[in-house]
Amino acid sequence: MTPSNRRYAAGAGTAKAHRPLLLTAALLGLLSLATGCGGGETQAGADETAQEVKTALVRTELPEQQDVVDVATFSADLEPQRRAVLAAEVAGTVERMEVERGEAVRQGQFLAAIDTRALEQRAAEAAALARQAAAQYARAQALFEKRSITKQQMLDAVTNRDVAEARLASAKLDLGKSRVLAPWAGRVAETRVEVGDYVTPGQPVVELVEVDRLKVVAPVPASDVPYLAVGRPVTLRVDALPGESFAGSIVRLGAELDPASRTLDVEAEIDNRDGRLRPGMLATMEVPRRTLSGALLVPLESVVDLGEQRALFIVRDGVAHRRIVELGPVLGERVVVAEGLEPGEPVIVEGEQRVAEGQPVEEAG
Repeated sequence: MTPSNRRYAAGAGTAKAHRPLLLTAALLGLLSLATGCGGGETQAGADETAQEVKTALVRTELPEQQDVVDVATFSADLEPQRRAVLAAEVAGTVERMEVERGEAVRQGQFLAAIDTRALEQRAAEAAALARQAAAQYARAQALFEKRSITKQQMLDAVTNRDVAEARLASAKLDLGKSRVLAPWAGRVAETRVEVGDYVTPGQPVVELVEVDRLKVVAPVPASDVPYLAVGRPVTLRVDALPGESFAGSIVRLGAELDPASRTLDVEAEIDNRDGRLRPGMLATMEVPRRTLSGALLVPLESVVDLGEQRALFIVRDGVAHRRIVELGPVLGERVVVAEGLEPGEPVIVEGEQRVAEGQPVEEAG
């Protein structure tokens, strides 16, 4: 083979070797072009979808600024102002019961009688003996003045008179004890016996309560004790009478805190002459603690719970920003924001659970 033929053959072999590489490169170029065109459209669609997801519809309100009275609320029990269990002072059979449960009574009113007939008989007998002893004493005194009897006989007459008078007084006392009387005006809470029952001294007969004024007793946490003082006004709300309130004042504070619950018993008094309130009703006692001037209030629903922290979302230039806040007292459906919020900042009150820091928002409606 001549040199020229070898050169041709070599050139032909090289061309055959490079032909597959050229085809592969062309195919890759076409694929790249196709991918580039289609990928641009897909990325643009994704950007538009992301933009739609990121923009949230929310509703905002400006915080309300006003002077607020910080009120502490405690669970309380209603108790009668006074309670007395009237017991039998003499043994005997119950002859009469003059009152029923729930009946109002006045001071000194007759409530029950215990074996009065026997005691009346004893008192009558003691009175007769006392009259007899008094007559004997008078006769002895006249004779003694005439020196017709001895001094000893005169002393015996005096003794007999005194003993008879003492027995009469004792019989009258027992007769008085057989009649159960109301020590003060009140209402019968319970009758413990019936006519015909035999009672012994000390056995309960009638339970009496005073309900014209009621005691309101509430356990107060140690943190609220500094705000309490005798004479401070309180407001009472009763579960059985929704929408109504009753005014009273603190009359007593406990001497020490309960070591188990770390609470102090507080007692207030409230007027109940109309009889609408009853001992045993469940109630809440509200005590004003302090006045917060210019406090910022937001709806409770706008607060986001972050576990140990609370947050609000505000809107600035169409973007949501999260604010960690400290909350104060709750007033109905609003809560005081003590720290973390400035007046005039729009607060997201609807949709706050669906937004994040830096997310664009639009006002709904």
